Amino acid sequence: MDRRALILGLALMPVAAVAQNRRFRIGWLVFGGSALGPIDQSLMDALSERGYFEGHNLEILFRHANGSPSALAGLAAELAAQKPDVLIGIGGDVVNALFRASEGVIPVVGGVSDNPIKTGLAVNLPRPAKNFTGVAFLTDDLAAKRMELLKEVAPASKRVAAIWNPQHLEDEFVSSRQGAEKLGLVFTSHEINSADAIEGALRDVTSANADSLFVIPSRLTGIANRKITTYAIERRLPVVTAWREFVDNGCLLSYGPSRKLEARRLVDSVVKVLGGTKPADIPIELPVKFELVINLKTAKAIGLAIPPTLLARADDVVE
Repeated sequence: MDRRALILGLALMPVAAVAQNRRFRIGWLVFGGSALGPIDQSLMDALSERGYFEGHNLEILFRHANGSPSALAGLAAELAAQKPDVLIGIGGDVVNALFRASEGVIPVVGGVSDNPIKTGLAVNLPRPAKNFTGVAFLTDDLAAKRMELLKEVAPASKRVAAIWNPQHLEDEFVSSRQGAEKLGLVFTSHEINSADAIEGALRDVTSANADSLFVIPSRLTGIANRKITTYAIERRLPVVTAWREFVDNGCLLSYGPSRKLEARRLVDSVVKVLGGTKPADIPIELPVKFELVINLKTAKAIGLAIPPTLLARADDVVE
């Protein structure tokens, strides 16, 4: 092998191969149960593809919140006490718990849908300057586009009700309201601060005479999604949101980043941290791929015909 080929081969060699004699320790906090959900599993698969395997060059310390937000702080503290090389998690609630438990010392890598600057995780996106980095699933800029899609899929819609969690720090509510106003839609706000609040919010939606729903995604609206979907189908109302997981569970349409793909992208930050780079110096990435997903089964259930032009643009269709 000539010198040039040798240098090229070393440059392309995975970090895992270079550090094959080192076993790294990862503290992984999962919001759900012991069986990884599809988004966390995407990150696990990406680690394996990069040459990192549990029991070989990885020791993974799992903690599972089993869907209980109140358990996150204690579980994060347990992981931090083990002093792993990196703490990882997906979801703003999970990441913020890890960030607080890390006390600015242990690197934290994760995916968040709320604004990492507003929540105090970073000073800015290109140079976080703290001990967190990863991917921000921000969809604020697409809120107006989603409102346009609502009007396209349901042109008769005149009154749209936004269901959202004000504790989830992002600007999608403001952007969606502005988008509705530009389209001449009456926009009403229906806040939920806990899982118990969804029933009251839906009663308010009825009182507002809404003919469509706009769900701003968060962990809380995700938990309430089935109730929202059941309510909407019973009343033949279209529901538009950002996450495709909502559409898989019965909402009509979503347009936003593929969180499974973005979770896979987290592996780049994890590998850099394991290689010695500080999170403060690793840019927080934004989504690179957006997908339009339509649930035809739901469209049929609410008596809505999807325009062929919109159907042709869909990246995926649930039937």
